[in-house]
Amino acid sequence: MAENIIFYGPPGTGKTFFMQKMISDYIDYNIEDDTIRQTYMHNSEKWLLLALILLQNGHLMDSAEISRKVDTLNLRLTDYMPSDTLERHSTEQGGIIQRQSPQIFSRRNGKWFVDKAALFSYEHDFVKNYMSDSALNKRFEFVTFHQSFSYEDFVEGIRPTYDAETNTLDYSPKDGVFKRICKNASEHPENSYAIFIDEINRGNIAEIFGELISLIESDKRKGEANELETTLPYSKDVFSVPNNLNIYGTMNSADKSIAAIDIALRRRFQFKAFPSNSQILTDVLSQHRLDAHNIDGVDLVRLFDTINSRIELLLDANHMLGHAYFMKVRTYRDILDVIAFKVVPLLEEYFFDDLQKVQLIFNSLNADGELKEHAIYCHEELSPENLFSYTGEYDIEPVKHFFVNPDLTLESLVQIYQD
Repeated sequence: MAENIIFYGPPGTGKTFFMQKMISDYIDYNIEDDTIRQTYMHNSEKWLLLALILLQNGHLMDSAEISRKVDTLNLRLTDYMPSDTLERHSTEQGGIIQRQSPQIFSRRNGKWFVDKAALFSYEHDFVKNYMSDSALNKRFEFVTFHQSFSYEDFVEGIRPTYDAETNTLDYSPKDGVFKRICKNASEHPENSYAIFIDEINRGNIAEIFGELISLIESDKRKGEANELETTLPYSKDVFSVPNNLNIYGTMNSADKSIAAIDIALRRRFQFKAFPSNSQILTDVLSQHRLDAHNIDGVDLVRLFDTINSRIELLLDANHMLGHAYFMKVRTYRDILDVIAFKVVPLLEEYFFDDLQKVQLIFNSLNADGELKEHAIYCHEELSPENLFSYTGEYDIEPVKHFFVNPDLTLESLVQIYQD
């Protein structure tokens, strides 16, 4: 049965990244045996050979099936055991086998498949380098909702197009992205299709979905027990949503527009939370042989959790920092850059009307409310007496000017969580 799922959480918790990984499951690769042979003869990398075989097959394969496929390619690999290569380049952690890069193979119910996100992350030009002669079949559409996105963009509408042959404008109804993917899914019921909607809460959902809001329910899909269909307003086509089309969306829980989500949409979607999680940060850094509790003397996990606890106390959990902000740090200077150029601007947006709370989050003030020596978020007082020689009848109060300390140090980071 088709899925309707919205992934939601604070910024930087990996919602879009997770959705991009899902997209790879909706791409078929038509790879010829000659392409695999030539690639292996040129590169001699066994992980590459097995990756192409698994991509060519498009489904899960056990070790015996992979071995038989290798034999049919006549590569003269005598006594070769694909299972050894699969294990060495597995995404699994632990075990007695020494893992090697790239770690791209995963197992499900004893059968192997390629983790496409890991593969394409390891080699960004993989398709260009090794599958340029292969045909790609996309079984998905990707769209980002925004305030001006409309029903005409999503389902169908009249959008004038110029016909060069007749030198006229064509005003016939044009299919939108959702109607196009529904047509493709209906024509190929043996395959699953998907539409991915980023920032789904940014658009006017009731207007964009229109009458289709009822048709997307799993039991109202084409071929299901309570099948529904409607006549579209522009083309007058009789339309229903196929039961092999999944709908996935992402939603930033820190976005104020989340409160405006249509109740009808809430009832028709599952909502899966992507919370901020320091354990994911620890696991990712450990893959790079880094201890998240000691990055050049900085306990990044404690720093991360402390900042988030203060944000939750001063605001709410929906505005906490996502672990993705710190996944690429390798030194304490990297952490300083993330704080100065990513975290501070975000917090300034959250607390735009009370910036002293940003100082509280970074523990930049002492018990007397004065700046600490290694404060991250500083201030200076702008006094009218120092800036004007004459103010006349104006009663101008002093104000605080806030800014990031230009001389951040290792101590600045440790100070966040130590006192």
